[in-house]
Amino acid sequence: MGLAQNIIFGLVTGSYIAIAAIGFTLIYGIVNMINFAYGEYLTIGAFVGVVTAGMLPMPLPIAVFVAMVASGAVSLVLARLFFTPINETGPVPMLLTSIGLGLVLRNGIRLTAGRSGRYFDTEVATFRMENLPELSVGSVNLLGDLFITTQQLLVIGSAVVVFLGLHTLLTRTDVGIAMRAMGDDENLARVRGIDTQMIRDSVWVLAGVLAGLAGVLIGVQTSVSAGTGFNHILQILSAAILGGAGSPYGAIAGSYVIGLMLALSVAFLPAGMTGISSAIAFLVLVVVLLVKPSGIAGQEVREA
Repeated sequence: MGLAQNIIFGLVTGSYIAIAAIGFTLIYGIVNMINFAYGEYLTIGAFVGVVTAGMLPMPLPIAVFVAMVASGAVSLVLARLFFTPINETGPVPMLLTSIGLGLVLRNGIRLTAGRSGRYFDTEVATFRMENLPELSVGSVNLLGDLFITTQQLLVIGSAVVVFLGLHTLLTRTDVGIAMRAMGDDENLARVRGIDTQMIRDSVWVLAGVLAGLAGVLIGVQTSVSAGTGFNHILQILSAAILGGAGSPYGAIAGSYVIGLMLALSVAFLPAGMTGISSAIAFLVLVVVLLVKPSGIAGQEVREA
């Protein structure tokens, strides 16, 4: 497999990591907590998408929308039940609560859905593109042996839409500007009349929506199981810290670095060592914390 093909795989991986990492880092930057249960929001979105697309069955765009709404609602409800009541106790109790909540959610999903993987229906996952001849074959030949599948185009295109939407939200809307103000100084934002609880709730909903979208996109690429979110949480965390914890733009850059490193490690590592590629994200996390804990965006990592 050529280097260019691996780069495409890296861009696809970086795209769905970035969508999830934006939500993760917004929670860190505005709510001031590391939410280890975030991976389970992603799993919930993926399963809702599989059920909606496969069992009802509904077209993939509707399944994506339902998954995003479900994950957003779960994120807000769990925040109201478990995180908001202890918001003033500091980041450590909230971190421990998120770890416990993640365990409960993951085992609850496993008991409900079983241990076997679920797959999106191939016809649904290709948007039923039989009416679009140029995309109906399931992949697009770019140059020579270089190709990209319609599912991979869906992932990259979704990421671009999310990035543009995020930039518009943060720079052109009152809610987005208030989010940035709270990220800089919550007390000052409160003095200036910003409804900080409403902004927190908005962040929880937005993060859940993004997790649901990322879950469906991962499921379309591979499969969905109870461990889907947990298997990706280290990549998401590494991308957020590499980019500069609390910075959504930095999380995007960090995600593509992680995605490309994962893909290229498969190309360069000996055949018997490709299994350790999953440890790349952990190694990146350790190196960043040792060498440049402020990350790409330059924002200092807060004390937990």
